[in-house]
Formats: sequence, C-alpha cells, structure tokens
Amino acid sequence: MGEEFYNTFYKAFTSESSETSIVTPKTITKAINDNIKHDNFYGTYSKPPKLENIEDYTWWKERFLNWTKAYAHESWFCLEFGYNRPINDKHEEIHLNDLSDEDKRKFSFEQKMIALIQQSITDDILFVSS
Repeated sequence: MGEEFYNTFYKAFTSESSETSIVTPKTITKAINDNIKHDNFYGTYSKPPKLENIEDYTWWKERFLNWTKAYAHESWFCLEFGYNRPINDKHEEIHLNDLSDEDKRKFSFEQKMIALIQQSITDDILFVSS
C-alpha cells in the first residue's frame, strides 16, 4: 500500500468542521452585554462614557474629560473655561437671533456639553443630583 495523502484542511472552512463552536442565544447575549458594558465604560466615537454608579464618579470624570477633549473639544473649552452669554446695556441676555456668529457657535458648544453630560449620567443619578 502506497503512501496516503491526508489533506489537513479538508472540511476546515465548512460547516461540517468538527471543531465549530456552538452558538446559542445565551452566548450571543453575553457577547452583546460585554460590548455594551465596554462601550458604557469607555465610550465610543459617538457617545461619552456613562456614569452608572455614583461610587465610580472619580474614574468616570477622568474618562469623560478625556473623551470630550478628544471628540468634543470645543464643548470641553466651554466646560473648562466657562461661557457667558453676552448681555446688552440693560444687563439682559442678548436674544439668540442677535448674537454674533462666534457667540452662536460658543452657545451651541455649551448646549452640546450640557447634552453630553445629561446623556452620560444615568437617570437615577441625574435626578438625585438636581
């Protein structure tokens, strides 16, 4: 009997492979939950890290500031240095329509930062703090 040829890649890339992992709804759910936890902890390009427990505030604050510096730096300037809406001679805030383009931009960035903070804090913590 001659030397036999064994193809080690036979069935390696088909559904008939003997070493396929069994995917169940439970394993899919666990993977999705792990990804959501990761995204909430570190944030993504489109959403900041989420504060889920008040005990994690110190860690969250650092991650949130780093995220805003990277993805919403104009809004971070408003948080860091403040923004005061211009006032007129009567010490009243100038109406939004009458603001200069630069003041409209700064106002918009401030409003975005407020929205980012509200988005990144769970409702139960947000309502307790207000």
